[in-house]
Amino acid sequence: MRVFDAHVHYGFWDKLFSRGAEIGFLEALSDTCEASGIEKVALLANPGRGNDALAGALERRPDLIVALGRLELDKDPVTLVEDFYQRGFHGIKVTGVSRNYDDPAYYPFYEAAQARGLRILFHTGILGGPVDYLEGGKEDAWKAIPEGADEEALVTRLSRGIKRERYGFSSARMQPIYLDTIAFYFPELFIIGAHLGWPDYRTACAIARWRPRLYFDISGGDVVHNHIVEGGYIGKEISPRKLVYGSDSDLRRVKGDIERWKAAFDTMGLSADDQDRIFYRNAAYIYGLDK
Repeated sequence: MRVFDAHVHYGFWDKLFSRGAEIGFLEALSDTCEASGIEKVALLANPGRGNDALAGALERRPDLIVALGRLELDKDPVTLVEDFYQRGFHGIKVTGVSRNYDDPAYYPFYEAAQARGLRILFHTGILGGPVDYLEGGKEDAWKAIPEGADEEALVTRLSRGIKRERYGFSSARMQPIYLDTIAFYFPELFIIGAHLGWPDYRTACAIARWRPRLYFDISGGDVVHNHIVEGGYIGKEISPRKLVYGSDSDLRRVKGDIERWKAAFDTMGLSADDQDRIFYRNAAYIYGLDK
């Protein structure tokens, strides 16, 4: 079984947005891919110097990496899209906006991406935080955490940064329905919505059903996996032709995540052809690697 992991952040999760997060990561990623049957990885740049680091990773492993530059729609100039194209990037990752994704203020970015054949992966749905209050957690999760603390503390610090963002930043700006507008106005643009729009799965399924270049990935860990499986969406609400596999997880969980989805697909009765679409072929088509 071949796998195209369409959602991998560049860096170890315990220090994802810290300086030096990429040190040793490519080697660990290569080992994980070899052990998991992953042939291609859509690697997502981090904020800050992440695009420069991504360019270096692409230069080192062009056989493995499909590069998605990090674009801050509220801060970056439209010319950054051209810069991504000139660097040889394959696409763009977008999240954390202060306007709805389909606000006309963002159209120049989408137009530029469409013109250069760059794909866009949008975060869709609720933005997670450091503590899952359904599963239990600390009530003081937003307090200050010293530098150099453990993984849980790091995630808390990152979430405090989100809390201090400009007014307007909200999960409400990143709902899957806004991708429908973009798909209408930019029909040649390949669009991937992450996490099947969690938890607005039915809307995500509905718009993917009718927009030819709009796809969704099934990343999101245990929560999204369980919702998709228990909801019975695949085959009933959304075709396997419109889904791509993505891990979006710590490298230590990737192999198990693939195995769990494979078991779920088998239980659903998905054919080998449909499983190959989700695990590899759809992403290869989106990124022009299926020839």
